[in-house]
Amino acid sequence: MTDISIVSMRGPSTRWDLAHRFLELRRDVFIKEMDWQLHAHDGLEFEQYDVCGLATYVIAHDGDQVLGGARLLRCDTEIGSGDVRYSYMIRDATRGAIDLPPSLCWRTPPTDACSWELTRLLSVDRSPSTARLILDASNDFIQQQGGKQCLFLGGPAFMRMARSYGYVPTPLGSIVSNKDGKFLAFSCEVR
Repeated sequence: MTDISIVSMRGPSTRWDLAHRFLELRRDVFIKEMDWQLHAHDGLEFEQYDVCGLATYVIAHDGDQVLGGARLLRCDTEIGSGDVRYSYMIRDATRGAIDLPPSLCWRTPPTDACSWELTRLLSVDRSPSTARLILDASNDFIQQQGGKQCLFLGGPAFMRMARSYGYVPTPLGSIVSNKDGKFLAFSCEVR
């Protein structure tokens, strides 16, 4: 039986063990299997966007076994201080602040509290129902937080998957690529 847990410092959460296992799973999938050049420390894949109090994790699990998950960030997020400041992946790519093509979006991405970004979606479950559970739980969480839209970053198949689950995706730009593969940014209204 697959359960979904929302792990966030913004609300009550007792399952930080799941967040830890999700970061381990991200290392296994993104660094070991896909050979992305990402940061790992103590067996975890994490980056500047994995900040306690800002990042929320939507995690699919069967008991203590993590089957998949995603990271959510509100688009008005500001991370860091001084000369090194980040917001969220899609926006930072368009600003040239991270190693993704700046041409990811046709227009400047939003920076309002009603927009959220979902990244690092993965599922090791062979059933597509796990990814759908993660997306639906993310939608519900964003709606409960007063969100109106969610921005996504992933491979081009991600947008087709969202459409097949009943979402209405709108591309934010063209498909771009770098050494790690092809990427597409798109948005969906919260249902």
